[in-house]
Amino acid sequence: MFHVISNPVSGKKGNLKNPQIVARVFEKYGLEYKLYQTACQGDGKALAEQITKDGGRDIVVIGGDGTLHEVLNGLKEPSECRLGLIPSGTGNDFGYALGIPEDAEKAAELIATGQAKDVDYIEVGGKRCMNVCGMGMDVDVLERCSRGKSRGKMKYLKSLLSSLFAFKGYNIQIQVDGETIEKHALIAAVCNGKAFGGGIRICPVAEVNDHKFDVQVIDCPNGKWKIVKAFLKLMKGKIMEVPYLSHYRTDRVVFTTKDTAISQLDGELYQDLSFVAEIKRGLKFYY
Repeated sequence: MFHVISNPVSGKKGNLKNPQIVARVFEKYGLEYKLYQTACQGDGKALAEQITKDGGRDIVVIGGDGTLHEVLNGLKEPSECRLGLIPSGTGNDFGYALGIPEDAEKAAELIATGQAKDVDYIEVGGKRCMNVCGMGMDVDVLERCSRGKSRGKMKYLKSLLSSLFAFKGYNIQIQVDGETIEKHALIAAVCNGKAFGGGIRICPVAEVNDHKFDVQVIDCPNGKWKIVKAFLKLMKGKIMEVPYLSHYRTDRVVFTTKDTAISQLDGELYQDLSFVAEIKRGLKFYY
């Protein structure tokens, strides 16, 4: 039995047809399914909690990274579950990392005919993260997004440009691979997936099933022009060429800031989260 959780306000209006498309594909292959629809924030988590409590193991998310984040955090025991995704959000960054097509019919066919494979996820302070988490300018961008009136990727781009010239970085202590490092950082990100913010490739070399995550720390350089150059490299997917990037591939990292910092997990904001990030294994995903 496939339990299909749909977020009707995720992404474009055309995505409202996606539950019917998934139903048609599953019926074509004789698969049992049940449709659910979220009505407000937190419903994805609550539905996943109830489904897995009742013994459900196969859950398909029709939505974006935020809906997937909620469902992941609602699973009773991730190692017993298999997730599928019909990318229907604004960004669909984890779908991109897995190579899942944004065409709903093709994505549903992949689930109906394929086998679930191992993927990693990140646990941070008791919360689960599927794609990318961290602190810094990305959080500043998301906070600006929450106050803006635009929608979709344009909203994110406008907020990113504003943050680019306003954000001054912050002091962070990083504990990784037995070292303790002090940085004045622009961005400190922990990456299971490759991109965030709707296709911005923060870590093109990240893999979802290597039992490691990639830590990307971009120093906050002196001078706005250096920040702009780093931003341009980031937008072109060439962040690994930035000279003031520190990159680590590991399975555990701790971020500590002197002042209270807001963290983001899959684009969702968390206040006062203990940022101890560890890689977790055992979840399976249709891709």
